[in-house]
Amino acid sequence: MRRTLFGLLLLSTMLSFATIALGTLTPGVSAQEDDEEEEDEAPAQPAAPTGPRTESGRTEVSAVIDRRGAILELHSKARLFIPPDLPVANRRVRFAESRDRVTPTQIAAGFTRIGPLLSFDGAINATSAPVVVSLHQPRDPSRRSARLVLAMEGPSICREGSAPLPGASAGICSGWELLPATWSASEQRLSGEMRTPGGYRLAFGTVPCAEGDTSPGCPQPAMDL
Repeated sequence: MRRTLFGLLLLSTMLSFATIALGTLTPGVSAQEDDEEEEDEAPAQPAAPTGPRTESGRTEVSAVIDRRGAILELHSKARLFIPPDLPVANRRVRFAESRDRVTPTQIAAGFTRIGPLLSFDGAINATSAPVVVSLHQPRDPSRRSARLVLAMEGPSICREGSAPLPGASAGICSGWELLPATWSASEQRLSGEMRTPGGYRLAFGTVPCAEGDTSPGCPQPAMDL
């Protein structure tokens, strides 16, 4: 009888120790499972940048552009805006002040330049949304009987008096297309839009109004009373 009681007491003691041991181990297992769950969770990814990126430089700035677009600005406050969603992919472009010597007569008869001579080497398709180049201009640069223009250089067939186009093949000379330019009093900026940037030099200025030209700054036809 005593042996039976002793055996039962020993079994009871062993069961008690086993229960205590299991209770001690259980929190550790649970903590390990929590750690494993945290490790399984993927880290949050940063949001993809949206909108045009801004790059600046003293007299030149270069950047790799993509479908987000870009704003390139010089110390002189000359600015180039490349809108988003143009068909470009990781292309490096350069916007700068040009030190080349270009005479007004090379651009157009009666051309008077406003601000620095600029260059932009990005010949990109901007027919869906224009590339906009602008200058800081506190005062209205308009002149009487003249219209504001953005002169955009591009390749042209050489003619007598034509200047060679830098980097072009033989027989290709510099030609200039005159695009409309506007001045904003609120923004104090002179700007022009380019749908087909040629990838060469740019110059703001004025040209005399041609007969019948109804552009801003040109004499408007008299209204019949």
